[in-house]
Amino acid sequence: MNIVVVGAGAVGGYFGAKMARVGIPVTFLVREKRYQQIKERGLHVNSVHGDFTIEPLCVRSPKEVENPGLVILAVKNYHLEGTLGNLATFVERGAKILPLLNGVQHMDQLISVFGRESILGGLCYIESTLNASGDILQKSVIQDIIFGSLTEQDSMFLHEIETLFMKSGVNVKLSYEILTEMWSKYIFLVMLSGMTSATRNPIGVSQNDPVTFAFLKDLVEELITVARMMKIELPDDFSKQMITRIINTAPAMTSSMHRDLEKGLPLELDSLHGAILEMAIQQKIETPCIRAIYALLHPFLQGKN
Repeated sequence: MNIVVVGAGAVGGYFGAKMARVGIPVTFLVREKRYQQIKERGLHVNSVHGDFTIEPLCVRSPKEVENPGLVILAVKNYHLEGTLGNLATFVERGAKILPLLNGVQHMDQLISVFGRESILGGLCYIESTLNASGDILQKSVIQDIIFGSLTEQDSMFLHEIETLFMKSGVNVKLSYEILTEMWSKYIFLVMLSGMTSATRNPIGVSQNDPVTFAFLKDLVEELITVARMMKIELPDDFSKQMITRIINTAPAMTSSMHRDLEKGLPLELDSLHGAILEMAIQQKIETPCIRAIYALLHPFLQGKN
């Protein structure tokens, strides 16, 4: 199977490089600046699992890709609209799209454009970033991918994807409840990104201050309430599970939003906190904690030079 990675950044670049490293056919579709950067330097990965460098196959047009089978979509949500034309070229040639974007709102857009049969549900857990030279820095042992079908798709195809990820050395799970898995991550991510960005510190600050931790717990309850109103099936003890997970999270853990905030880059605020705030308004649910996080971070939505 030929794998196409749209977005050779901290997420797509990492998982794509892991696959290419073990001989899986991978093509990176990148923009001009990233193309030149990788051509000049190669793709460097500095990871707790071992550093390595590859000379990846990079293209600037989807027409340069032969026989695409799976497209790993790993861009920021605010770049999604700009990828739709390229994705259409791949879908027309029979490829399926596996989005590894933050949040859940992008699924509605992708399904509305390409249909449920062409889209897989997916998410990843990874703490990675790019340095000034474009190298990928992967800072924790977490390198997990969870994916699954939205329809009754060919199980042979799904198991082939699972096998390829396993071969690359990442932790992979083929889920038959992928929407619940995505919402579970979404709730955790809205909490983590909101608290680390609002405090301008890793999650340990929120864990250790009793007032801030009480706010964090209220935030989680709001998120769960919205999810259940959106007909997402969560376990009865999901709140307890989430708080336990937060307590057990390494205090040094931060979020991509916090890192983007520090770098003065645009934030995925609207696709994370803004999206669930819209859902809450539609369902007539009061969410003062979500609203507070959104308001505190909104001045930095477009980044700050």
